[in-house]
Amino acid sequence: MARVLGAGVLLACAAFAWRVIPPVVRGARGDYLAFSDFFAQWSFALFARLDSVGLIYHGDALHRFQMTLEPALRQTFPFPYPPSYLFAIWPLSFLSYGVAYLVWDGATLALFVWSVFGTRIRALSFWFVLLAPTTVITLIQGQNGLLTSALVVGGMRVMRARPIAGGVLLGLATIKPQLGILLPLALLSAGYWRTLAAASVTASLVTIASGALFGWDLWLEWAEGLAAHAAYLDVSVGNYLKPGIMANLVLFGVPVPTAHAIQAGVGLVVAGFVFLCFRQGATDLSIAALQIGTFVAMPYVFRYDMPMLTNAILLMARDRRRTGATVNVMEAGILILGFLAPAITTVTTRFFYVSGLSLLLLFGLAIWWRPRPQAYRREPTGAT
Repeated sequence: MARVLGAGVLLACAAFAWRVIPPVVRGARGDYLAFSDFFAQWSFALFARLDSVGLIYHGDALHRFQMTLEPALRQTFPFPYPPSYLFAIWPLSFLSYGVAYLVWDGATLALFVWSVFGTRIRALSFWFVLLAPTTVITLIQGQNGLLTSALVVGGMRVMRARPIAGGVLLGLATIKPQLGILLPLALLSAGYWRTLAAASVTASLVTIASGALFGWDLWLEWAEGLAAHAAYLDVSVGNYLKPGIMANLVLFGVPVPTAHAIQAGVGLVVAGFVFLCFRQGATDLSIAALQIGTFVAMPYVFRYDMPMLTNAILLMARDRRRTGATVNVMEAGILILGFLAPAITTVTTRFFYVSGLSLLLLFGLAIWWRPRPQAYRREPTGAT
């Protein structure tokens, strides 16, 4: 039965890919460069190297430069990332647009596959990773979700055997800091002191290097612009593009300030559960709860941010295989819904609530499956 369900899910993923990839291919063959979000990544890199990196947070200056690359540009692409993110995209500035797009997608996909499997790739699981809606969405949009997810997923996989190496990867993930909002709490709870120290040192070194190369004023401008960028996301970016809890609430008619308050409360609850999970160590279920909980707790999240959701679902499935526990129909339905929800909400906005609901159900299932306190004896983490 499990194989039949798995085959059905893969077929659904293949059908989704068949639907969403051709329009992007047609766009790539046309003359309009900004047919996907990768135009933003490429233009950021070019602006930083060829124009004036010190003005990258000045929206008007950046937009004027982007218009020189694509005179028919119909939208704005502000730079929302910390200055350290420039290290990740700088090499793109030396490549033509088409080559840069292929290199970016290929390199970030390869890194994400490594982060999930290491050097021991399981054939069936590989196809789930490759055809996962979050993977396909990130690839066709040329976004950074595979890169940032790879750093978090790889760091958490590696840290169990090599705590310092894992910490270095987690420290590099601060190029998109919102994805790490639960990480310090989890590492503290599990007693991964060396990993936490390595992550902190790495993040500090990246910050110092970016400040030294690009100017410390950029860090001040980024910090000062956070509130304005949040307002931009609230007002100028459609909530149908955001699969998080807060956006779903607004679509249901909840006022934005109230949705923000509810989101903050949800985030605190999620943080508490993640802390309790990691008291049992960095188990598969603990890591899955953190990776799912990150998207439940984040006020602003997009589908292309979510490739590590696939890893979380695979970890949950691996835990069931390892323990020999059965998965009932409702639990299997939650896993499948969580896996396919990004595809459903991409194809139609009618069922927008599926995204937030599936995240809550997945997070609840990971918490429910964790061993009860009397059922486990905490083992040394090997990371203290």
